[in-house]
Amino acid sequence: MLASRKSRYALVVTMLAAAACSGRGAPGGLTDPDPAVRSQAAIHLGERKAPDGVDQIVPHLNDPELTVRIDFISALGALGDPRAVPAIIPYASDSLSGVRIAACRALGLIGDPRAVPALESALQDPDETIRTVAAKALGNIPGPESMQVLLRTALADESEAIRSHVMKVIAERHEKDAVPKLESALSAESDLVRANAALALANVGDRSSVPALIRALDDPYYKVRCLAAHALAKLAPGDAEAKQAIVKRLGVETTGMVRVDLAWAAGKAGDVSHLGVVRTLLIEGQPEDVRAEAALALGQLGGPSDVPILERALADKKGLVRSRAAEAIDRIKGAKTS
Repeated sequence: MLASRKSRYALVVTMLAAAACSGRGAPGGLTDPDPAVRSQAAIHLGERKAPDGVDQIVPHLNDPELTVRIDFISALGALGDPRAVPAIIPYASDSLSGVRIAACRALGLIGDPRAVPALESALQDPDETIRTVAAKALGNIPGPESMQVLLRTALADESEAIRSHVMKVIAERHEKDAVPKLESALSAESDLVRANAALALANVGDRSSVPALIRALDDPYYKVRCLAAHALAKLAPGDAEAKQAIVKRLGVETTGMVRVDLAWAAGKAGDVSHLGVVRTLLIEGQPEDVRAEAALALGQLGGPSDVPILERALADKKGLVRSRAAEAIDRIKGAKTS
């Protein structure tokens, strides 16, 4: 049996090689009696982006073997040919979760807007894994239809991983229509969701978010406070109220990382009088990521007078701090000579 399978594998590979030279697919392997050979044939078609891969695979999508069906669907996704979308869509609601996952992934790889309704339905799946795959697939599909579904459905999902992914997509697309929902997410129970909301608002770049971000400076989670400070400096560097809020929070902040980021944000907003906080934490901050962050801040905002203290940091016990200090020194010296 094993020898027979190996011989059929070899035959499939030979057929595929010949098909690649002629620009055609290799249909024989897709109907082989051995499920493993059928799967391998489809996988090769997908990997080689066979021009007629869709025409070869689609007629056999309803293979009796589950693993083969999944591999056939996955191969269509790898092909990236929009002609496969109508054939894949029904499998997004298949009774078997493995098939649904494969279909959602394939639709995301192809990125055709016609898949949006099917993926929206998948966002209602009781299986969180499938909802996650559907949300990621929607994030790969351009256009307003996919974004509206993400905002309407996925952003309200009970899974914080799904909500966080949606906010990353929003940030990458700079979707200003999402700003009200992102501001609402700054009040979510999940620390991760609030942090991603602050990051997304910074990347979307709408100054109307300044009041919400000022409130986020008092968030109980330190990463939200860090990200809110940087978001304010990015969105409103000349805003007196934002700068005042950052400095006010710095006056009461006790977490080292947040103190660095608040002083850094104040500097980016034009007030470098608080860089002494950064210099102190470069040497004394705990744990090491605080010192590394301080080095990054001085590399951006510091000057030649900061090189000696950064050179002290080159002797830090932690490699991350030494690396960041070296980068900061190079940046300052580069700015001086340019």
